[in-house]
Amino acid sequence: MYVRDECRIMAGECSDAIPPAQTGDHSYFAYVVVVVDAIDELYVKVLAAGVEMVRALATEPWGMREFGVRTVDGHRIMLGEEVP
Repeated sequence: MYVRDECRIMAGECSDAIPPAQTGDHSYFAYVVVVVDAIDELYVKVLAAGVEMVRALATEPWGMREFGVRTVDGHRIMLGEEVP
């Protein structure tokens, strides 16, 4: 279970499935949209916690400011906020 404030993401285990890390670009598990003006603070906290980053924080042309992390089992999760 991944928990931050009121957000809870439950990640299950499928012991007979291909490990997420071996699925390449198909290992995305979720895209979490955070409260406006919170992404920069969250990024600093995630970095400080030593979480494996798959994409640094950046403002993207599609109107999101986002970054990506990898879970211990290989799933990739993107976190972002809409750019006003």
